[in-house]
Amino acid sequence: MYFDIEVAYRNPEIIARMLEGRKIPGPNPGNCKIITIQYQLLDESGNPKTPLRIFKEWDTSEEDIIRKIATMINPQRLWEFIPVGHNIYFDLGMLKERAALYGIRYSNWFIYNELPSIDIKHICIGMNSFRLKDSGLDKFSGKETSGRDVPLWYYRKEYDKIIDYVTKEAKEFIEFYKRLRETLPDFRKQYGFF
Repeated sequence: MYFDIEVAYRNPEIIARMLEGRKIPGPNPGNCKIITIQYQLLDESGNPKTPLRIFKEWDTSEEDIIRKIATMINPQRLWEFIPVGHNIYFDLGMLKERAALYGIRYSNWFIYNELPSIDIKHICIGMNSFRLKDSGLDKFSGKETSGRDVPLWYYRKEYDKIIDYVTKEAKEFIEFYKRLRETLPDFRKQYGFF
């Protein structure tokens, strides 16, 4: 299941600093809120099986969209929703911490050990000579930007830009993920790994 979230800063001072081009802190559960949660069911080849679903905070609330996804990411239904993404533990960690504010508790053990997930972040790092810098999805796909403008679009209520961004991001991720699924088994065979 392709899975991703977008966040926006809750503190207007951080937005002001962004607008002025000054340095800002990295996003974390204390200074951000979840503004979108998107997912899409993929088949065994990585092709979409369902349309992309986007839960939008501005249509309801952060609590509502977290409660919706919490019915799917559930320790009692472990294998029904397997998150697939790039830097998936940022998304899951943010979800875990923000969900706790609404009484939805995930243990660290569940999020980081029991929940099956696929994260291509480390493949991208390896493809970048094991350098962390420039290992974002935007460097390996047709994704146009890293998403750094999402908090500004949210602040300006340019929600259509956010929807366009997450839709394109999902498409680009899925295309790259499919290529990895096709190519990496050949790499394994070429070098005689099991």
